[in-house]
Amino acid sequence: MNLKTLISKLILLLFILIFVMSFSALFGNDNILIGVAIVTGILMFWNMDIGIRKAEAPLLIAAVFVSIGAFSYIAGLNPVLGFIVHLVSIFVIMLLFSEKVEYKAFLPFMLCYVFAQGIPVADVALRSRLYGLLIGGTLTGIVYYYRHRKTDNHPYPRIWNIIRHVDVHSVRFDYAVKMAAGVSTGMLIGDLFQAQRGMWISLTILSILQPHLTHSKERLKHRLTGTIIGAAVFMILFVMLPSQFSVMITLLLSYMYMFVVEYRIQMIFVTVQALNASLVLFDYPVSIGMRLSFIVIGACIAVLISKYDLKDLRAKLIN
Repeated sequence: MNLKTLISKLILLLFILIFVMSFSALFGNDNILIGVAIVTGILMFWNMDIGIRKAEAPLLIAAVFVSIGAFSYIAGLNPVLGFIVHLVSIFVIMLLFSEKVEYKAFLPFMLCYVFAQGIPVADVALRSRLYGLLIGGTLTGIVYYYRHRKTDNHPYPRIWNIIRHVDVHSVRFDYAVKMAAGVSTGMLIGDLFQAQRGMWISLTILSILQPHLTHSKERLKHRLTGTIIGAAVFMILFVMLPSQFSVMITLLLSYMYMFVVEYRIQMIFVTVQALNASLVLFDYPVSIGMRLSFIVIGACIAVLISKYDLKDLRAKLIN
């Protein structure tokens, strides 16, 4: 930790805040979390090579972001139709952006998908959302191309070949299937019960579900522990302390989060910020109860799906 790092993290936080607030001002408050997903993609792809030909990657990035807006809207018309749309859409996203699974290049798109589904927009506001996704996706693609345009392009497959030549016996394929099934199930539960913060279930599944069961179990433990501790910290900072300190505390927590690397500590900060944001809709006892309940539901789904061995299913289908 040095002065240069402190200043660079502060500048990064200011960039994120300005970007998200500007995105919300341009495209509506319903799209503020879409802005969060877009800026996440910009920052991740600045430092990450996703393994797709440089001429095709920007077009793919922009197209997927716009498609997320369209498909999440179609899925919102009917829960059963929505479940099918979610399954296919998430599966394709996972396949396209998990050439290197450990890099998690799919994360910005999955966050965007969950946010778009969790905060649906009416017909009138759909145009603004699609415009926002088009502009944000195009900007992300341009940033990616500019940053990686000089890297070696030879070993990278074309987009169509990524789908055509995927190995159905690979960890990547199994992970895509499990993520599609898990997140879609979480969304279906939220839709059927018309839960205001149903996306907390899907976000929990997205966070916990890993390619290997041992990693999923480890994340489950940290997610639950972090949620409980975060709820206690939230009570101290936003309930017991005077409300005039809330904005300052929120900004300070956001800055501190920039330095957190460990998942178990991140979950404390995420819980505090999520509960604080939910105060717009609910009193704090309701928010805490919903948060804990939805995370438990999502965690159960994630672990159950992670336990399932797709090799047995493939063997049964072949036989």
